[in-house]
Amino acid sequence: MLDLEFIRQQKVGVRHLADGVAVPAPSEEALRVKRFLMLGGCQELVYPFWRDRTDGETGEIKRRSEFRVSICMRQPVSADGVQVWRNGDRVGLSGLMRCGSAWGCPVCCAKVMSVRQKQIGALFRGVLGEGGKAAMVTLTCGHERGDSLFELLSKFKTAHQALIRHRAFKQLVRDRAGAVVATEIMWGAEHGWHPHQHQAWFWLAGPGYSWDDLADQLYFLWEKVAGSLGLRTIREWRGKRIGVDVRAAWDASEYLAKFDREREWSLDAELTAGRIKTSSKGSLTPWALLEEGICRGNDSAPAGLFVEYLRATRGKAVISLKGAKALCERYGVDTNVDDFADANKSGESEVFATLSAKAYDTIVRNGGVGQFLEAARKLGQVGAAAAAELIGRGEVFHFTEGGCHGAS
Repeated sequence: MLDLEFIRQQKVGVRHLADGVAVPAPSEEALRVKRFLMLGGCQELVYPFWRDRTDGETGEIKRRSEFRVSICMRQPVSADGVQVWRNGDRVGLSGLMRCGSAWGCPVCCAKVMSVRQKQIGALFRGVLGEGGKAAMVTLTCGHERGDSLFELLSKFKTAHQALIRHRAFKQLVRDRAGAVVATEIMWGAEHGWHPHQHQAWFWLAGPGYSWDDLADQLYFLWEKVAGSLGLRTIREWRGKRIGVDVRAAWDASEYLAKFDREREWSLDAELTAGRIKTSSKGSLTPWALLEEGICRGNDSAPAGLFVEYLRATRGKAVISLKGAKALCERYGVDTNVDDFADANKSGESEVFATLSAKAYDTIVRNGGVGQFLEAARKLGQVGAAAAAELIGRGEVFHFTEGGCHGAS
């Protein structure tokens, strides 16, 4: 795969120092290209899974892939070819089928989450700018190795719905101005699947209780509704709140210490970061499972777990703004949460190059979509043309001060 060779040639910097150990960080170019490598690997992983569907009118049986990600960024939608567009410092492709999956597609996920982060960030700025307050609320429950992710997610959703309908809960949050809900999923070798929720709660005036009091009262209600569905809750573990955690959303370092150690992240990133991270301590994110599945093969345990994850999350929302509708209207934030639509948006962009369907197919087959876009990003139309020619010949695209060249 030419994209893999491209990544290997990128410089590696230092992300941060921890306990005297330098943690490497790949270049921004490598990270962007990696998404297309992971997409290609994901498509190979899900290729064996098909469904037979019967046409209601003709009765003809047609086979289709079980997962939409299998066709993402691979097939032009018209004979006009594939367009390369620029929007500020962003470059992308249009005229292609996209899956719009924020759960299982590395490319669509990055695009969708960037939109969600802007929406959530606008809410934080609006509320805190008016002197209001915000809190990050985490809900979780116990789980064991072998538990079905589909069943865990179904029970978790039912428990959350029961919680927000509970009379005592409504009384507790009567002064709350709105909430954003994000679902995150991890997997651990010891305890299996770990679905949980991170919620941003907003008040236009200070709440009439402390965060510790709120956590205590919330846990009592969460334990009750979760327990009625057979979900086990744990109040504390090693001195830390586990079942329900509430923290003021003023000090980002508290969240960054838990989710990641990138100090430049903002609060709105916390609700979207779970779909982008690769691993955390002893647990693996779905992206880490995907990487393991790609490396170990379709018959490996990580590959099987990723397929289970895709099936369990089908049709479910990653992030919900329903509970913040009034705040969105107050601050002019788009209340629409349509992952498929957001994955296909390019905004007010300029089309500066076009690829024929045949030329694009050759780039895809040679595994060079990522580096093609990097060439277009840095060198515009000239870069796009040069990269298309080089990658089409099976050569890796190189950037040099004098322009570009290829290498087999």
